[in-house]
Amino acid sequence: MTGASSGIGFELARQLAGRGFDLIINAEDSDRLRDASERIRAEGVQVEAVQADLRRYEEAERLYASIKATGRPVAVAALNAGVGRGGAFLDTNLTDELEIVDLNVRSTVHLAKRILRDMAADDEGKVLITSSIASTMPGSFQSVYNASKSFLHPFAQALQNELKDSGITVTALIPAPLKPTSSTAPKWTTPRSANRRRTIRRRSPNRV
Repeated sequence: MTGASSGIGFELARQLAGRGFDLIINAEDSDRLRDASERIRAEGVQVEAVQADLRRYEEAERLYASIKATGRPVAVAALNAGVGRGGAFLDTNLTDELEIVDLNVRSTVHLAKRILRDMAADDEGKVLITSSIASTMPGSFQSVYNASKSFLHPFAQALQNELKDSGITVTALIPAPLKPTSSTAPKWTTPRSANRRRTIRRRSPNRV
């Protein structure tokens, strides 16, 4: 489970733990990851926390090595790690935009490649890829984020089609916008014209 320290990732991990799955959970923030692992462990399952910055190739490889080191097959992989930034494309920082691509897109492809090949050897397994309702529309003032999620949705669909005759399933999760879970949640700054109002109902992670 990537991106498991808060939000959808934490809730998915908690739900899997409630169904008796032992877990390897990942996030970049070590303190929040430690807190999440302790809370999930209360469900009575084994939880290994692996802090890794999945924007970096070697860190994604390190997470995969931790998975292989268990000597156990992966029954369910939830590729949920993601980040967003708001603002006009001409104004945002290039480094920030490339980090969105690296985490949301590249790390998902990286881990999917490694994990799905292992699942194929056993002809069983389930992969969940977190996309977004943002994948269904253009994203003015969050153009790179929406585009990254637009990549993930058809990517998951294509993998499912390729694997339709196997014992493996690949599912895209398309959640609506969420309520921030803490003061450290990403803050979206999207300029709006004075005469245009937009209301989005935001859900809690456990209601997605």
